[in-house]
Amino acid sequence: MDINDNQSYIIFLLSKEKNLIIYGKNSVYEGLIEKVKFDSIYIEKGKREKFRNLINIANENNIPVLFRKKKEIEKISRSRKHQGICASLILPDNIVEDENNFELTENIKNILILDGITDTGNLGAIVRSAVLLNCHLLILPRDNSARLTPQTFKASAGAVYKQRIVYVNNINTWISILRENGYKIISLCKEGKTDICEIGKIEKAVCIIGSEHSGIRKSIKKNSDYLVFIPSTSKIDSFNASVAAAIAMWEIFQKKT
Repeated sequence: MDINDNQSYIIFLLSKEKNLIIYGKNSVYEGLIEKVKFDSIYIEKGKREKFRNLINIANENNIPVLFRKKKEIEKISRSRKHQGICASLILPDNIVEDENNFELTENIKNILILDGITDTGNLGAIVRSAVLLNCHLLILPRDNSARLTPQTFKASAGAVYKQRIVYVNNINTWISILRENGYKIISLCKEGKTDICEIGKIEKAVCIIGSEHSGIRKSIKKNSDYLVFIPSTSKIDSFNASVAAAIAMWEIFQKKT
């Protein structure tokens, strides 16, 4: 259903209606492939042929396709890096905004917790690695954490649609819950005493990554079973958070499979 009119649309990120704005060809295409519920897809005027395949998929799924001027696409997407396309979609079911609506099930063995990761690009890169490296659940704090923005979707290359994510009010509360359910808590920090490569097979593992600047909070370290470090040449201070997360997930989640 192609629609071409001059109405203006005001879209809110993570609004009460749980609408999200995403942009970029791959972000929109991956959402269509994953059967995410779209409200509308917005395409820059004059680029119908460029997105013909994508438009056909949208039409098959009865998703409205609206054609807009470049400036309008920039306004809706809030970016100049939109590649001529953006979309409004309903928050996917794999993303849980209210922890009260989340149930910890037996098939969740590998959990990644991010403490203080506020960069949306880093979050997107971490989500992409999580999908590739056998992470069953990603836990994010509601406060002091990056939100799911168009940049996150773009950086994840569509992985956000595939990764189970839950936002929680208090990480330490959830660490206690996880420990009661048999999980071992592994925090990655510079002052760690155990080489992450020496961690053996852990059936139910929780890996915690902190921010590049302040690391993991002291209260969380105190609640951890292991404080580990990634061996390096030490010529620079630390790894980028997304790189550290990928290495940690490989060592703790993937190598045990």
